[in-house]
Amino acid sequence: MSYQVLARKWRPRTFEDMVGQEHVLQALIHALENQRLHHAYLFTGTRGVGKTTIGRLLARCLNCETGVTPTPCGECSSCQEIQEGRFVDLIEIDAASRTGVDDMRELTDNVQYAPTRGRFKVYLIDEVHMLTNQSFNAFLKTLEEPPEHVKFLLATTDPQKLPVTVLSRCLQFNLKRMTPEHIAGHLKYVLSEEQVPFEEPALWLLARAADGSMRDALSLTDQAIAFGNQKLAASDVSNMLGTIDQRDIEKLVNALVENNGPSLLSEIQRISDFAPDYSVILADLLSLFHRVTMEQVVPGSVDNALGDAAQVQTLARQLSAEDAQLFYQAALMGRKDLAVTPDARMGFEMTLLRMLAFRPGTDRREPPTVSSAGQSGSAESRDEPDPAPAPAGQPADPVHSAPPPVAELSQPEPEAKPEAIPESAPVPAAAPMPEPEPEPEFEPGPVPEYLAEADPVHESEPRPQPPESGPEPTDPPGTTEMAGPEPEVAEPVREPEPELSGEFVWERDFRSLGIVGMPGNLASHTAFTRDGDDILLTMEEGHARLLNARHEEKILAALRNHFGDTINLRIEQGETGGKTPAAWEERQRLARQQAAESAIRNDPLVKSIVERFEGRVVEDSIRPVQGSR
Repeated sequence: MSYQVLARKWRPRTFEDMVGQEHVLQALIHALENQRLHHAYLFTGTRGVGKTTIGRLLARCLNCETGVTPTPCGECSSCQEIQEGRFVDLIEIDAASRTGVDDMRELTDNVQYAPTRGRFKVYLIDEVHMLTNQSFNAFLKTLEEPPEHVKFLLATTDPQKLPVTVLSRCLQFNLKRMTPEHIAGHLKYVLSEEQVPFEEPALWLLARAADGSMRDALSLTDQAIAFGNQKLAASDVSNMLGTIDQRDIEKLVNALVENNGPSLLSEIQRISDFAPDYSVILADLLSLFHRVTMEQVVPGSVDNALGDAAQVQTLARQLSAEDAQLFYQAALMGRKDLAVTPDARMGFEMTLLRMLAFRPGTDRREPPTVSSAGQSGSAESRDEPDPAPAPAGQPADPVHSAPPPVAELSQPEPEAKPEAIPESAPVPAAAPMPEPEPEPEFEPGPVPEYLAEADPVHESEPRPQPPESGPEPTDPPGTTEMAGPEPEVAEPVREPEPELSGEFVWERDFRSLGIVGMPGNLASHTAFTRDGDDILLTMEEGHARLLNARHEEKILAALRNHFGDTINLRIEQGETGGKTPAAWEERQRLARQQAAESAIRNDPLVKSIVERFEGRVVEDSIRPVQGSR
């Protein structure tokens, strides 16, 4: 007897043999048990999920000599003939090859005749969506009101192409794609019955390659058995499919987790010998990082659909949430870029290196190769062993002469301020912020409201803008009526400020801590309380949800850098009462905006233009000049 392929040999013979379509089988079994049978059934789903198989099983259930039953005997002549494909009252039609209206008219003409052998005449029409519109129109009346002895079983992979008039006349059942777990489990059973040795990873490779189709899985298994000489090894299946083993994916991810660049490049070199599809590898990495994130957010949610549940749980403990998100996003963008890279391996390699280089918490420093080359070069060009750069203004050699000009560029502002100190009589000698533009000939007037709310740090700048002055911050003192009294007006506001006495004010001086990125953003929305070496930051609920241990570490490092290493930090959730740096900065911005709008409204030139040309001021377009506080 000739060899029968696995896909045909292991085609289900009863509803109990079906794998993964319980939602369809349950409805059919209950309908058969209660004799509530419809005249037309439509089975939809991708290829190889069991549409035609369920149709043939249903035909056996309807025509078994023991009666209409969900469990046909399989021994009577009707069951045997249906199983062997020679039952005269089961008419199978391939709609892809018989699409004409004449074919459909022939079918409808024969519907009226009673079945020859069985209880029902069953029409099984495969790929029914291939029929023409004229064929559907000729078929509609018969489909809606067929004779009692006729059942229509329709199957299609593309139900969107069916007219709604056909859909409304059928009971529709959508067959699901098989999960890799279902496929791997069924392959294990089949291979055990066939007595073919196999490795567990080989089954998962076949299950993923089948892409939801049990028939494809069995066909690939036939091919793999021939390729591996009557056995299934993971390496053989990987070579046959042109993919890499799941263990290779694990090695790549382990190198990423351990920040091991040499191991990562070595692994890429090794798998490149198999000429794999790098897009498929990145798709596997995307699936892995997605499941890792699910496990991190909802512990215990990971399934074993790909046979790697243990690996996913381990990675969820090893990787931080930021790492998993970065790796996922880098793999996603790298997969898109593969189409435009000159070489697929180069694009894949750059994607993994990007994951390694931009991992959260990675120090931003010169690459080791550049650093070592620079050290060796400096050792050869200089006699002194210490490669440290010389002080600013005294370069030791031409190689290290670049940093001093950078240091000198940061000096002009401090140099300009000491020159203005002798001219500013009212400012105390110990004041860290000298007054650059004193005008002692004017008496100080009352403090305007907008100046009282302004940022004290910036009131010592050359040109704060009162409401009556124009928006030109660089005019020399005395060029306008408001220019003279400005220093004296600001003087009473600055004297009691804690900055002059060295006190740190959280809302005002927060930016001096240098906390950047997400930690800085979160810290700017906290209220500050200090008791000795203990600092309490109060944060509202919306921001507290975004805080993690990495953010707290960076905030604490900045606080210790400013206040000392003995500082302890505690962050709690609660009401801030608006006493946050972010709220303070917003108040300052509004005050500057109001001052600018008032200055424009009261400017004589603006008033003259408005009156003469019947113009108007668009207040939404007014912006304070850069540097105006």
